[in-house]
Formats: sequence, structure tokens, C-alpha cells
Amino acid sequence: MNQPESSEVRPQDAFLLSAVGWQHLIQDSIGKVQQAQLHAWGEMAQTFVALYQDAWDCWTARFGGGVPLDG
Repeated sequence: MNQPESSEVRPQDAFLLSAVGWQHLIQDSIGKVQQAQLHAWGEMAQTFVALYQDAWDCWTARFGGGVPLDG
């Protein structure tokens, strides 16, 4: 507007660009950590499902009168 256009970066603009760069870096890191946590939680849930299925199969084989046929 009233300022002439130049290729120089003012110190205030450089600070703002640096701060935005750090914010972007931190957000990316937090996103990757959250993805890793969700992946680990999903793996843990699959482990619990397998443990439950094994316990159910053992119970039905022992007290239910036979071997389960569902797999």
C-alpha cells in the first residue's frame, strides 16, 4: 500500500515465518505421535480379542461339551 515493494524480508516478517515454521514442525510431530499411539492401541485391542477368543474356545471345549466349530 504505502510501502514500496522490495525483495527484503523485514525482521518482523522473518520472526513470524520462523514461528510459523516451528509451529508446523511441532504439529507434524504431535500428529505422528498420535498416529503411533492409535496404531499401538489397535494392536493391543487385537491382542485382547485373540485372548478373549482363546478363553472362550477353552471354556466351550471344557464345559460346553465339545470343540467350537467356528474356527
